[in-house]
Amino acid sequence: MRRSRQVREFEKNQTFWRIVVAMRTQDEFSQTTPAGQIRGTVTRHLVATPPALNVPYEGSDPQVRAAFPAGFSPSYGSGLAYKGPGADGVLEFYCLTDRGPNGDGPVVPQDGGTDSKLFPAPGFAPAIGVLQVNATRAVLVSSMPINTEAGVPVSGLPVPPGALGHSGEVPLFDALHFDPDGKAGFRASGIDSEAIAFDPIGKVLWVTDEYGPFLLNIDPVTGIVRQRYGPGAGLPAVLAKRRPNRGMEGMTFDPATGLVHAFLQSPLSDGKAQYALTGREEKVERYAAFLRWIVFDPASERTLATLAYPLDAAAYAKGRTGNAKLGDMVALGNGKFIVIEQGEGANGALFNHLMLVDTAGASDISAYGSELERGSMRGSADWAAVLPLRKTLLLDLNRIGWTAEKAEGLALADGHTLAISNDNDFGMQTRMFDAHGAELDGADVTGVTVDAAGRIVDGAASDARIRVAPGAPDARALSLWVLRFAQPLTAL
Repeated sequence: MRRSRQVREFEKNQTFWRIVVAMRTQDEFSQTTPAGQIRGTVTRHLVATPPALNVPYEGSDPQVRAAFPAGFSPSYGSGLAYKGPGADGVLEFYCLTDRGPNGDGPVVPQDGGTDSKLFPAPGFAPAIGVLQVNATRAVLVSSMPINTEAGVPVSGLPVPPGALGHSGEVPLFDALHFDPDGKAGFRASGIDSEAIAFDPIGKVLWVTDEYGPFLLNIDPVTGIVRQRYGPGAGLPAVLAKRRPNRGMEGMTFDPATGLVHAFLQSPLSDGKAQYALTGREEKVERYAAFLRWIVFDPASERTLATLAYPLDAAAYAKGRTGNAKLGDMVALGNGKFIVIEQGEGANGALFNHLMLVDTAGASDISAYGSELERGSMRGSADWAAVLPLRKTLLLDLNRIGWTAEKAEGLALADGHTLAISNDNDFGMQTRMFDAHGAELDGADVTGVTVDAAGRIVDGAASDARIRVAPGAPDARALSLWVLRFAQPLTAL
């Protein structure tokens, strides 16, 4: 028997609130990991957000409007940076949205078949917020858009084909066909912001943009982008081969050195190469043994070094290092960092780990293009001579209750304290429904093809409907965790 859409949405909402109510506010944790005996406390907050920061739905689908009567939930967890202490023991953090509400779309007939993304709020401008956190609550107290100039916000929509940073995606609106003159078109000012760091020396904010990938220097008062660095212009040219939607993700500013450190989310994309473990030609983005980590100098506006962050194929589903989706990082000083490494594990379950990373002695691979990724797949002499970054498991977040897929913001508040935020995808995702409104469980939207008018022609029944709907219950909450470690992080 089909359940009505209203019944299913009610059940999902009930599940969501059971998760929220059941979540313990504070716990002690103790884990024995390769980094030692790790003890501390975790305080879990659901971030309170002003209703005015909900993102209005801009389309005309009555079912979407009914599912999101107050708009899409704010999503300020893509990046996190410590701003400083506030009054009465409050901790203040900068937080960051990504490009805005979007979901997977069908294949569209541009260029013989192109992936798409649905943008139900194409007017959204990526924004920087400020969180205030005390022992009992976390509150989003302000937000400003990222601007190209005073009063002119950037866009979150993809940059045009042919431009540096084009993601290979076609932006769609509710009608599921591309309208170059419509709201959901390409934008030269488009950015997909992913990480944020505060530079107390230069008094600027640094933000990564996944599209380019780019590194943005932003005025913390006005939100205006002062400078943009990209492949071949301050950043290594090889980064232009980043995998679409897996570009520059984590980033931090190291006040001890005055340098910015940043990394790609996953390995580069560069066709196929011989892979030793299968004896076949395989996609580089799926099986390369490392991803790229850069060291950028704001003073000289150039990249000083590129390092290799190693990925163990055995740790990931189907042996694919491309299933890695690194989140964010913080600098501890003396060449040490903490990194969020996550993805689909060998057992098929998602994992979220904090890794202790040491850069000491790591090889500078700046002289190598993507032939090094290819060489890492077949065990070439060049790759064998590379000393990658050293990493050690510090903490398994799932063992202390983390359930969200995306741990994407990481900030260091003091020598004992980390804060972690999740990307809740504005509380939505794309789903497929039959002609009667019943959800088609397990349906793959990306496996569906539509014609120039947005009609389904392959991969699903012609009368099926693709639209955005509320996301999974355990991913819709905007959470902030504060981890207080018993031992100084620098002593690990």
